[in-house]
Amino acid sequence: MILSFFVSLSKERQGTSMSQLKFPSAIPGLVPVNQGKTRDLFTARTKSGPHVDKKLLLIVATDRLSTHNIVHNSPIPFKGEVLTALTVYWLATVFPLAGINNHLVASGKKEIYDYLEGDLSAYPPDLHLKAIVVRKFEVVPIEFIYRNYLSGSLANSYYLKGLPNPYGHDLPPGMPLMAPFPKPLFTPTEKSETDDPLKAASVLGRYPAHCALAERSFLLTRNHLRSKGFEQVDGKFEVGTDEKGNPVMVDEISTPDSSRFCVRDSIRLGWEPPYLDKQVARDEAARIWGSDPKVPLVFSPDVVETLSKTYLRIFEKITDYSLKEFQNEFLS
Repeated sequence: MILSFFVSLSKERQGTSMSQLKFPSAIPGLVPVNQGKTRDLFTARTKSGPHVDKKLLLIVATDRLSTHNIVHNSPIPFKGEVLTALTVYWLATVFPLAGINNHLVASGKKEIYDYLEGDLSAYPPDLHLKAIVVRKFEVVPIEFIYRNYLSGSLANSYYLKGLPNPYGHDLPPGMPLMAPFPKPLFTPTEKSETDDPLKAASVLGRYPAHCALAERSFLLTRNHLRSKGFEQVDGKFEVGTDEKGNPVMVDEISTPDSSRFCVRDSIRLGWEPPYLDKQVARDEAARIWGSDPKVPLVFSPDVVETLSKTYLRIFEKITDYSLKEFQNEFLS
């Protein structure tokens, strides 16, 4: 995840040269300070001032698609706009009502341009639909993952193979695929290219407040999904630490890239449900690769269209707005 860049502010880089970029910059002519698999990070200035504010960043979500830590060659239309709008929905409208601190500073056309440098006419006209301004925090180098059901890698890589799971949980024998857990199961991983599993008890002991905030965030978004007739099968969260040592939610929240969603009525014991998220791309990539090396792929037009429609559909179901309606009301 791109926010691993925040882990040590003392090691902040001044910029990334164009020759170091793996992908075309989301804002041509403006050099990113860092580039992730699907998002680009840029400096932001003090609000309506001439100076760069080292505590702020502009994050631009792109249409790039990644699975299995590979960035593919097929962009997904509207993906960047959906991820931005959904993150704004959670962080600006849902989380404040629950008293959950987060890193969002500015969003939408009326706010983000106050934090940008230079001639604003040089920026893409739709930048405010794909970008937010956030405050930088020291981020815990752990991905806080919570699961409502026995599924995904926990089931297929460990449990169903009779292997002990690497998170230290003692699960009862005989559980079928998609068996629900009594409470969300915490399965943390390292924030790294390989996402190595970590012992849940160790992470809980070291970061109790951060774990509590991440789980609270997961329960909040999960219950919101359930009120709409959908299920959040699992979710991945990142947590930072403010100047006083308090945990704060950072990065994207419960998007089709960081969570798996399905219709609640589609859940059947023993079967993975039809997912409404990036799982469509994960499955297709695994099918194409088979036992061959994992390389960037070009997906068929049908797969690209399905993914784009999936992102748009889950956004509408979560927010009760079409993407365009939400943008017109909250981001324009």
